[in-house]
Amino acid sequence: MSGKPPLPPSTAGRSTPAAPARSAGAPPASKTKPTLAHPPPHVVATLKPPPQVIPLRPPPAHLYRHQGAPPPRKPRHRQHHRRRRSACSCRRACCLATGVFLLLLCLALAASCLAYLYYRPRAPAFHLQPLRPVRLRLSNASFPSAMDAAVGVKAVSWNPNDRVAFRYGAGEGRVSLADPDGDVDLGWAGVAAFEHAPRTVASVAFVATAKGVVLDEAVAARVRERYRRRQLAFRVAVDARVGVRVAGMRSAMVPVRLACDGGVMARRGGSESDGGSNLGPMSKCQVYLFRVRW
Repeated sequence: MSGKPPLPPSTAGRSTPAAPARSAGAPPASKTKPTLAHPPPHVVATLKPPPQVIPLRPPPAHLYRHQGAPPPRKPRHRQHHRRRRSACSCRRACCLATGVFLLLLCLALAASCLAYLYYRPRAPAFHLQPLRPVRLRLSNASFPSAMDAAVGVKAVSWNPNDRVAFRYGAGEGRVSLADPDGDVDLGWAGVAAFEHAPRTVASVAFVATAKGVVLDEAVAARVRERYRRRQLAFRVAVDARVGVRVAGMRSAMVPVRLACDGGVMARRGGSESDGGSNLGPMSKCQVYLFRVRW
């Protein structure tokens, strides 16, 4: 027990670090600062702080553009502005053209109304005279019966206008024989062009011929009986073109059709010396422009 060093006296209220214990044969501590030995390299490497990792940034975008990339596009707002400007110009041109067209149309309608109020045009009236000559020849030798026909047609027209004249172009006239079982076509003929002056009378005349028209036995019997009594009924149609001439100006020619459904045979011994009144009653015809009744 004699080998242990004595304990230092304790100081109340003070905390001083305890002095290191010395062995019995150790020399007294020196007042110089002790030198520390250098640690080995592997210990120093483990004690050093880890190096800071600097994040890598991608290179600027312009560096990629030089490596064969397509050229940059123009800003979209410029293209949109150009498209919008072109659309506005097209819309403005369309509106201007529409306005000019409507203005011209209004002027044309106003001029037409004024001309109509001044000239007061009226449609001409057509009447079909009794047909003559009417030659029908039916053969009894063959079956069915065959008929040869020659029919003369004349329609009279009256122009009631004072300042309006009509121009009729060349056309075509057809004649058919009315029958309950169906009309029998009797041929056609050309119609010459003519001009109808104001307050005058004009006429349309042609002769239609047909050969070898085949008839049923019942129809042939009715035709013979009515021809003997001169009670045959005919239908006449004339297709042509008509134009208007007013104050030296001529309009375009438009299609016109003259339809006469009440044609009759002329009386025996009648003539046109007194205006055709002794030929029989005349039938009124209808005039159609573009298939619309005039």
